[in-house]
Amino acid sequence: MSQTLAPATDRYVAAEGVRFHLWRSDPAAPSSATPTLLLHGVPQTAVMWRDVLPVLAADRVVLAPDLKGLGDSEVRGPYDVPTLAGELAALVLHEVDGQVDIVGHDWGGVLALAIARLRPDLVRRLVIINAPYRDLKWHRAPHIAGFALPAAPEAVFRLSGERVIRTMLRTGWRSEPALPDDIADHYAAAYAEPHRTAAMLGYYRAFARPAAARALRGARRRRPATKARAPISVQRSLVLWGAADP
Repeated sequence: MSQTLAPATDRYVAAEGVRFHLWRSDPAAPSSATPTLLLHGVPQTAVMWRDVLPVLAADRVVLAPDLKGLGDSEVRGPYDVPTLAGELAALVLHEVDGQVDIVGHDWGGVLALAIARLRPDLVRRLVIINAPYRDLKWHRAPHIAGFALPAAPEAVFRLSGERVIRTMLRTGWRSEPALPDDIADHYAAAYAEPHRTAAMLGYYRAFARPAAARALRGARRRRPATKARAPISVQRSLVLWGAADP
């Protein structure tokens, strides 16, 4: 793709049988700073970190992969969260010897939380940006249920996929300055191909369909009380949420 993430350089890395497109930046001088893993959201690619990566890269290794099936990474299911988290953990182990700090936005935030639960030994600090970290409010995210429907989303994207992506960006982007045209063009192109659209929908379907099935089962019978999840064992965590996020 035409967009770059200077000073990082990109290459393809195989981890857990998945070919990831990875941007990596190494500091000019040896550093003891903990490496950072940046995980993007939807409908974006690793290019979303174009302004953040150079700052972090001044004194640490920074890894910014395109998520599986998205950007220039390999399209290969399944897309359930445990599988995705395991593959990203394997990517970390391939690239660095020790712990990482993870910053995840949107779907990247969901996966950052999953990595911290799956491999707490790999994660020192965690930053979650605009991603559900307790309970998902379904009425605030109707697109999740919509994307989980069979056939209909593919038909919509086939007829006007680029327009759908641009509408998603306009709806979600509430900050100033406006999203630059070249970056919007990059995201629209990244999700234009049918196999990329199918991968993106796979994320939502792998998450929403089991959740819907559980909800239906719960509606038919009284559900027993469930235990709260154990806290995530990282040294420090931070949740950021834009006040204007729709």
